[in-house]
Amino acid sequence: MALDVSQIADLEPAGSVLGILSDRAVRCGLQIMVVGATARDILIRHVLGSPPERATADIDIAVAVSSWLDVECLTRNLGKRRGGLHAFSVSGVPVDVIPFGEIELSDRTIEWPNDHVMNVLGFREALAAAINVRLPGDVMVAVASLPAQSLLKLFAWRDRHHHDRRDAIDLRTILRVYSEGPYVEELYEGHEQLLVEHEFDVVLAGAARMGREANAILGPSQRSAVTALLSEDVTGLLAADMGGHISSDLSLLAVYRNGFG
Repeated sequence: MALDVSQIADLEPAGSVLGILSDRAVRCGLQIMVVGATARDILIRHVLGSPPERATADIDIAVAVSSWLDVECLTRNLGKRRGGLHAFSVSGVPVDVIPFGEIELSDRTIEWPNDHVMNVLGFREALAAAINVRLPGDVMVAVASLPAQSLLKLFAWRDRHHHDRRDAIDLRTILRVYSEGPYVEELYEGHEQLLVEHEFDVVLAGAARMGREANAILGPSQRSAVTALLSEDVTGLLAADMGGHISSDLSLLAVYRNGFG
């Protein structure tokens, strides 16, 4: 699947930065994938033509590597930022680089040279299901799909919610996307059973569809991590961080969980 958002002027800064990083990745024999809020913005703008609830100037990329030498190749001579070994600056834009792949430990974490441990569960799976997107400047990049983003946001909230609720806010935005714009037509054309099950509430049916498609991305050994996060013991905390009405957000999470199975 490929999308063309090269005519969206607001994405020109992202296209410029990602063009630089894509060229570096090609020279290093690597593949990068746009994740985080930039991935959310790209796909939601493409479908709905409107900005998301929470804007961001940062760009997050994930890169599949075979060793830490690959990370050095990609980031060599990039401007450094405060905030960790993954924090860089490209043309004045903050960029976070998240490596994954053969450097992962058995528990799907990576250990940076400064001993900082980061969980990268879901990145390999997201890359396998990524969407190719053409950005301004004729830049082609892989972007994590919306169902993959929902999973990455769940895992990020698990790891950071004690000091940062932004992942939960982003998750709420993502879970509601399938009930907007052309996705409503897709619900009626290809997912009518979900509409029937949820009494034609397009928001709930869309969230259930998101859960179903998220399930298809993960293998059996990774699905238990998601079901644990969507247990009743946890969803109350997650819903409280999502920024909407808690009862509505609990309903969103419940149907997403049911769709996930």
